[in-house]
Amino acid sequence: MNSDHMAPEDTANLMGHAYDGIQEYDNPLPGWWVWLFVLTILFCFPYVAWYHLGVGPSLAEQYEAEVGAFYEEQMALLGELKANDETILAFMNDEGQMMGMAGLFKGNCGACHAADGGGGVGPNLTDDAYINIKELGDIHGLLERGVLAKGMPAWKGQLNDNQLVLMAAYVARLRGTTPASARAPQGTDIAAWPSPSLQEVED
Repeated sequence: MNSDHMAPEDTANLMGHAYDGIQEYDNPLPGWWVWLFVLTILFCFPYVAWYHLGVGPSLAEQYEAEVGAFYEEQMALLGELKANDETILAFMNDEGQMMGMAGLFKGNCGACHAADGGGGVGPNLTDDAYINIKELGDIHGLLERGVLAKGMPAWKGQLNDNQLVLMAAYVARLRGTTPASARAPQGTDIAAWPSPSLQEVED
């Protein structure tokens, strides 16, 4: 700013250096802007603690919850699903529905079986050994009645009928996956799941 064109009262705000005859004028930011900037800096500390240090849900967990809620809405459009092998096999390959079930599984079953099915208090669901299951259709029945003696609750009444069918498909889908930390196999190895048929799933 050229001091030759300034009022005398403004010259007090001139900085102590110039370039090509132009002096820098000290024009401080408004107080509201400065305090807003300070507040954003202070806000970053609880934000990092909540979202990045494990106190609150991560962005990935929030995304899974939102996806789960979306597919629960979509589930209402499926009609009444039959708890048979054909339906379970068909939905095992439905990426959208299985993505929705991933959040439901993690929230309801992850505490005992681990979020990725690798096992913890409950058995590993990713290997070929099963304790109470001998064929694909047994998964749905097991989810319905639970294994009370082992601490597994009966999910009938807590999940609706369609959710139970889709959860059976999700549990079956976990077989053959690679969890982060797998518990040793328990029970007896069983035959592979049957191959999906070309029959369409009936509503």
